Amino acid sequence: MDGYSRRMARTSDIDEARRSMDDLYRTPMALTADPTRDFRYEMAVATETGFAAAALRFGASCRSGTNAFPDVMVAHAVSGRHRWRVGSESGPGSVPFIVPPDREMRVEFSNSHIRTIGIDPALLRKVAQSLTGAEPGPLRLDGVNSDARHHALVTEALRFAEATLVGNAGLRDAPLARTQIVQQTIVSILTAYPIIELAARRADAAPRAVRRAVAFMEEHAREPITMTDVALAAGVSTRALQSAFQRRFEMTPSHYLRRLRLRSVHAELRNGFGPHASVRDIARRWGFVHAGRFARLYADEYGERPSDTLRR
Repeated sequence: MDGYSRRMARTSDIDEARRSMDDLYRTPMALTADPTRDFRYEMAVATETGFAAAALRFGASCRSGTNAFPDVMVAHAVSGRHRWRVGSESGPGSVPFIVPPDREMRVEFSNSHIRTIGIDPALLRKVAQSLTGAEPGPLRLDGVNSDARHHALVTEALRFAEATLVGNAGLRDAPLARTQIVQQTIVSILTAYPIIELAARRADAAPRAVRRAVAFMEEHAREPITMTDVALAAGVSTRALQSAFQRRFEMTPSHYLRRLRLRSVHAELRNGFGPHASVRDIARRWGFVHAGRFARLYADEYGERPSDTLRR
């Protein structure tokens, strides 16, 4: 899962589908269907470094599974019949469930639309450390689903990942937006599943940590940085950094970074950047992919429409 890519597959051949799933999940996958004449398979996936969001659709009654995934997997069957077993746990796929790495999984399903997220454990630990400011403990491998909470949060995170990362080819040229979506998805998963203990180290962010955070954001605003990166650069947890920014600037670090990027959009629009410059392309380059929301933010900040700035 290095770098960004999107790909799709469609087949009624079960062996081709199995090979597609082997490639998608980077592990040998079992797959059978009954009856095979009714079998259909569609897959679409978007990958970032350490992260993959996929949507799969199956016709017929199927069985699948693997002895171990290399990544932390989260799955949700949004339609059709679905049952899963992970280690000693089992349940319906209509509720999102998590599969820790190196754990056996077996599933039975029919005529299903299934969303999955795969996260490299190192990336998961990095985000967890940014949330707490403390070195995270080992991954919890057993009983994670039994102690899960906030399933609706994960349901929405997977839906949004499919609609944006998987379903929107326009995000190919919007690395800042993709990174934000990945970050939000991982935080939702960490909030819902106790796969890593998130007991925070109690510490307030000193003024010098805020200065480090501001300097890091100003230097890297053009890059697809996240609040995880900012907190790690500042040497504090995201929670401590958020409190410090509220005290110092009366806004969150995310809001501060957004204003930095909005300022850069304003500068590019004023400069024009050639006769073929467009508001959409400049905004997307700085991570603003929702045209209506961007226009409102811009008008609130500068008192005019971005197109008016570009025309001057």
